[in-house]
Amino acid sequence: GLLVVDTHSKPSAARALMDQLKAKLNKPVKYVVESHFHWDHSQGAEAYPSAWPQGLEIVASDATRESIELKGIPRVKRQIVDVPKEIDGLKTELGKTTDAKKKAELEGNIKEAESYLAELKAMKFALPSLTIDRGMILHGKTREVQILFMGKAHTDGDVFVYLPRERFIATGDALHGWVPYMNDSHPFDWIRTLKAVEQLDFDYSVGGHGDVMRGKAMFQMWEQYFTDLLAETTRAYTSGATIAQSVTSVTAALSPKYASKFPATFKEDVVENIQKVYRVVSGQTQ
Repeated sequence: GLLVVDTHSKPSAARALMDQLKAKLNKPVKYVVESHFHWDHSQGAEAYPSAWPQGLEIVASDATRESIELKGIPRVKRQIVDVPKEIDGLKTELGKTTDAKKKAELEGNIKEAESYLAELKAMKFALPSLTIDRGMILHGKTREVQILFMGKAHTDGDVFVYLPRERFIATGDALHGWVPYMNDSHPFDWIRTLKAVEQLDFDYSVGGHGDVMRGKAMFQMWEQYFTDLLAETTRAYTSGATIAQSVTSVTAALSPKYASKFPATFKEDVVENIQKVYRVVSGQTQ
């Protein structure tokens, strides 16, 4: 049987992956692990039990199941309100453009948004059927899989899927190839969690986005990035800087060291990171 990490952003995307699994491996999916509750990792879950109704388990941390119920489902309902507004905006822009290439791009975006909206309206939420507070081990005939909660990080319920014999770990969005998304994160805990995971014995990892990561250099870089982000933002806040002023000064402080280590959009992407940490150090949020 197979174990799949994360279920994609919508049922149709999950089914497209499932078609590939059936074509290439022809084995049943027995476990689906939700690394965390965010939409692009969990909204395709409903596709799996209907495809493999006998014995499939959806596994997550206790916190992730709760977050899907209390945050994920309400956010989908909000999207059902917001996406039509986005479609209207795209249609308005389409009516104004005369560039053929831009027009084709907008038409494609409209079609994709309308298809996504239809899926949102029909979505049936498949909550995790098996939850963990710390970890569990699947003892297969030829493979051991450890599903581990190591502490709060990208969300309050991130789990890692670790294969000790293969020296491999799947990290979800607790570590990947892009600039971290921090809006639901716990920055101080995130550093401790990465350090704890780094102690495991593995050679390569796959995150929720980006390429395969070799060794542990990315872990160490993110740990230092969060440390510097927290230090620089705290320094700005305690000096009396506003959140806007902090964005300017912290971006300037971090860019020489980190812009080359992240995608080219670093200076734009780091803004939300600084805003999140500012809210944390000023006591506005956890």
